[in-house]
Amino acid sequence: MTPATENLEQLVHIIPIGYEIDRVITPFQEIKAHRVHLISMDDLTKYDNPQEHALTSRQHGFDERNREVLEKKGIDVELHRIDMFDIIEVMKTISWLIVKEKKMGNRVYVNMSACGKIACVGATLAAMIHNVRLYYVRASRYSSTKKEQNEHGLSICDAVKVWQLENFRFALPDESSLLLLNYLANSDDVLSCDDLIRFLHSMHVDGFEEDYWNYAYEKRRKLQTKYLMKLQNRYLSKLDDAGYIKRKKLGRNTVVKLTKTGRYVAAVSGMDGESV
Repeated sequence: MTPATENLEQLVHIIPIGYEIDRVITPFQEIKAHRVHLISMDDLTKYDNPQEHALTSRQHGFDERNREVLEKKGIDVELHRIDMFDIIEVMKTISWLIVKEKKMGNRVYVNMSACGKIACVGATLAAMIHNVRLYYVRASRYSSTKKEQNEHGLSICDAVKVWQLENFRFALPDESSLLLLNYLANSDDVLSCDDLIRFLHSMHVDGFEEDYWNYAYEKRRKLQTKYLMKLQNRYLSKLDDAGYIKRKKLGRNTVVKLTKTGRYVAAVSGMDGESV
């Protein structure tokens, strides 16, 4: 890619898929795409039985068929295999891809019609939260024979019928709050306020520049109290009021735990959890 084309907007589609072909490829009869991210089921040990392996193997056949058709159209294809039954992982993967592509200046579309119900919900939430174009590909009819399934997938699209869905607007917390939620999501246990302050310091968050724990006692206690108040007032109180965390007193200390709602918000933040 030459420097002149690096900054041009690209059209990128994110498509979680099941046993579908027509609902994946039909829109590209009329619209252009530079890149498609296919998200599919991985073969995981947690579903370790012959029936599940057979279903996943069949899924991978649809993955490769879609890749082949799309690449013949000149579209770059990236395949991501995850646990499609885990809505947290679905939302996390799609949100991360959306954020990455938007940072590159690209226009993002999400197809929510080519996958199962759990993945469909995850894709819809991720697309709406990040305010990208969400669409549904309408089937003309459904496959009634094995031959039709192999050729079209479960759905048959005799014509291009794409419905654009209207986005609801969701407001995510500020970036530093999302950092805290992702840090809690990646922890196996509750965390203390001191743990959270050390994390904010390591991430160079404004207002937490000094590593007070290395100071002499009097200065350390003074700065620690200041940082604790800042942490509570600026972040934890708001996250607690929103239902994303729970705070609990253990002796003189306060510990923080992520709620189920907070875990969902961390998943759709689009942040790379491994770097948090």
